[in-house]
Amino acid sequence: MQRHLALLATVTLLAAAGFWGLQQIPAPAHGKARQTAGAIPKNDPAHSNPAPLSPLPVTETLDNTSLAGTTVPADLVMDGDGQLIVNSGTRAILEYFLSLSGELPDEQIRQLIRQWAEDNAGPRAASDLLALLDRYNAYRQRFASGDYAASSEADITDKLRQRQQLREGIFGADATALFADENRYDQFSLQRREILASDMSETEKKQAMQTLYASLPEQLAVQYRQQHALRHLQQTEQAIKETGGSSADRFAYHQQTFGDEAALRLQSLAQQRQQWQQRYQDYAAQRDRILAAGLPSKDKQHQLQQLRATLFEETEQRRVAALDRLEEPTRE
Repeated sequence: MQRHLALLATVTLLAAAGFWGLQQIPAPAHGKARQTAGAIPKNDPAHSNPAPLSPLPVTETLDNTSLAGTTVPADLVMDGDGQLIVNSGTRAILEYFLSLSGELPDEQIRQLIRQWAEDNAGPRAASDLLALLDRYNAYRQRFASGDYAASSEADITDKLRQRQQLREGIFGADATALFADENRYDQFSLQRREILASDMSETEKKQAMQTLYASLPEQLAVQYRQQHALRHLQQTEQAIKETGGSSADRFAYHQQTFGDEAALRLQSLAQQRQQWQQRYQDYAAQRDRILAAGLPSKDKQHQLQQLRATLFEETEQRRVAALDRLEEPTRE
């Protein structure tokens, strides 16, 4: 887990492994396909079928996005015929590229996935991966509805069951392998909940929790600690500030808890938020002068539109207009 707290940010803050949606952080190295025993190497002349070259290599394209300096987080695994074998790493690969949603057109993201897979695993595995992508996008769309997220501790078990049914309905036999890590984490969450809700003494609960944590694979243990820290990040940062901590102290906490790259992203996000707040405050001062001027309402609106167009990008203008509507009652 080296990155993708990201799309905290972006990744955000990572799409989503674990019940509460923390995304995995990519591991180092642009993944090369791995074949199972008995598989025929990609460079075997009898199985060579190179894909047409793209006008722009995948790495060069990624270097012009928010994923610059990162790497594809897993390898593709194939059988001896070059057919894709689905596992949890396959999902990590899809999430990695899909984190560019909103930054690149969907079709360009699809072409990046195809090109990367063909370069690293050949056309058959690439075709399999694109077919899986279509199903995965359907799953993400269904899951984004919010119908499968637990709204309270009481309905966690029922929601997990519904999520499992959704996955099996869309992915069939691939569901177990595709969501293996998340299923293990969900099971851990249920066991943890059962311990905390039991009538054991506090000492017994503490011992049971220690045993449960010790049973977690290291990767999931790190994921849980990061998710817990992420859910309480705002309170922790506020506590650091109230005790006299500086921005350097906050960065040191991020670095220790989430790793170097995630700490840098959190720092960048904080700077972006500060810059945005300053830009909006500067705009608001000019806006208020326009509104206070003795101009007809139509002229005021025209000047406000011009001011927004001058100071903000098109997508930002919609956000500014929405903030203005929220502030209207306080200005009246």
